[in-house]
Amino acid sequence: MPRCITRNAPVHQWKFFNLRAHLPFLSPLPSSLILLLFLAACAVPQPPTGGPTDSTPPLLVESVPLAEAVNVDTRTLTLTFNEYLDQASFARALSITPEPEGQVKISWRRRTATLTLPDALLPNTTYIVTLDNTLRDAHGVTLKQPITLAFATGPVINRGRLEGQVVHARDGSGAAGVDVYAYAAPAPPDSLPERPTYRTQTNESGLFSFAFLREQSYFVVALEDRNRNRLPDPGEALAAPPVATLMADTTASESAAAWILHLPDTTPPQLQRLRSVSNRRLTLRFSEPVQLLQRAADRWSLSDSTSGTPVAIHSVYQPFDEPRDVVLLTDSLPAIPHRLLPTAVADSSGNRFPSDTLFFSPSPTADTLRTQFAGFWPDSSVSVITLPPPQAPAVRFTQPPPDGVLPSALAVRDTTSQPLAFSTETRDGTTFRLLLSPPFSSAQIIDVAIDNAALGFADTVFVQRFQRLSDTALGAFSGVVQPADTATTPPPFLVQLFNGTRFTTQAEVNPDGTFLFEHIATGTYRFRVFADQNGDGQWSAGTLTPYNPAEPILWAAAPTWRARWDTALADTLRLSIPPP
Repeated sequence: MPRCITRNAPVHQWKFFNLRAHLPFLSPLPSSLILLLFLAACAVPQPPTGGPTDSTPPLLVESVPLAEAVNVDTRTLTLTFNEYLDQASFARALSITPEPEGQVKISWRRRTATLTLPDALLPNTTYIVTLDNTLRDAHGVTLKQPITLAFATGPVINRGRLEGQVVHARDGSGAAGVDVYAYAAPAPPDSLPERPTYRTQTNESGLFSFAFLREQSYFVVALEDRNRNRLPDPGEALAAPPVATLMADTTASESAAAWILHLPDTTPPQLQRLRSVSNRRLTLRFSEPVQLLQRAADRWSLSDSTSGTPVAIHSVYQPFDEPRDVVLLTDSLPAIPHRLLPTAVADSSGNRFPSDTLFFSPSPTADTLRTQFAGFWPDSSVSVITLPPPQAPAVRFTQPPPDGVLPSALAVRDTTSQPLAFSTETRDGTTFRLLLSPPFSSAQIIDVAIDNAALGFADTVFVQRFQRLSDTALGAFSGVVQPADTATTPPPFLVQLFNGTRFTTQAEVNPDGTFLFEHIATGTYRFRVFADQNGDGQWSAGTLTPYNPAEPILWAAAPTWRARWDTALADTLRLSIPPP
């Protein structure tokens, strides 16, 4: 069947054809009725068949009532847009303040949405209709910032305003599309109310703006509210306000400090599996990478479930290639139920695994695993591995070497084959860092050798050459940090240096505000300066309830790195510290 022509096509472009030949069921109908059916079908909006890609967000072109209208007495609102919308996204993006108690009915006629509120409007109240950034047009183009329409049921409309910015903790970049909730409160609440008083979203730069607010104090929080329940849930990033409350007034009240978005981790690691690999070896797999706070075997308790007889644990370790696992090597266990009480396991945020008793039945399979050399670290296929300070060379094994074996299996020599004094340290029991005495110096070359025979294997020696990066290839960064308000007594400042997204090192700021990073290898760096108000040496992101603000923070790009130079920041870094 021929396709309908565009409604706006000139008459001379119309092509007449015999509809009855294509659709025999139309034969009994008069020709005039067939023509009307044809014209009605052509009146249905057709998707574009060509032209440039649509990249323009939808616009609100007309509303009833008008924006900022007063003395409104209807509960029916109409919103007309410049183009067709994705209607499902409209329903998700819509919020009305004060929030109606019942369901808002939405009906459509082409580009116009009609909203019918379930109840009559409250008297002398300012209503705010918000469409957030999830609204998109029929081509999938979303808003860059929320659409806000306000009207009042009385003679006066609220004029209070609030503004701010939400940024990412890692680099200070603007956080786009984050929900921002304002709660009417003279002080931070003990718990967040079920519903915020007002809601908006951040734009592409992380900026947000509330308008038409009642003039009073507000507690303002930012949430990546993925499930749209308007509450902070595990796995959702949040930002505590930089100050306890903000006053909304007719001149936009903007906080000098940003809302710093971070993902709090308060969930301890979960045990996914306890597996008896053999009659002497147990593997605990957790839901996330963990670390052993202590490797002492006596921190773990293993016993026969029936008699309560304790069983000796010889070693506790983590495989270097699986940070979610913890392995225990024990005495030989009979195939009867046993119980294990683990301790001293935590995730990277310090959340400890609960010390709950675990029950299992040992495998009857005899343990035949032997300690094997697994390689040098860092992994490299080059003949000489170059290490910047303070990185140390390391060796890896499949399990902890037996007591007394490592000194005989491992040797460190200079290029003349003279032995060098060293010690080892390990956190996981399988990766051993080599600490030279005296320390690994600039441009020094060493050979690290593993004698496989000491581990009970064929008489093979593995050798890897390491070289400390020369001081001539290293540089330094320095700068000055001061509080923005010179009358403020600053807390201790700390400066963190990042290479890309990887944390490199941290330096304290001297009493005169100066700081220095020495022996820095080439790379693209940036700084993060924060006021260590609680003195724990780490940046604190704050909490919503009970309210604690994030420690003030400032981000800056590092100057161009130059070897053999102390590159100084051109300007003093000034960090704003809100009053307590």
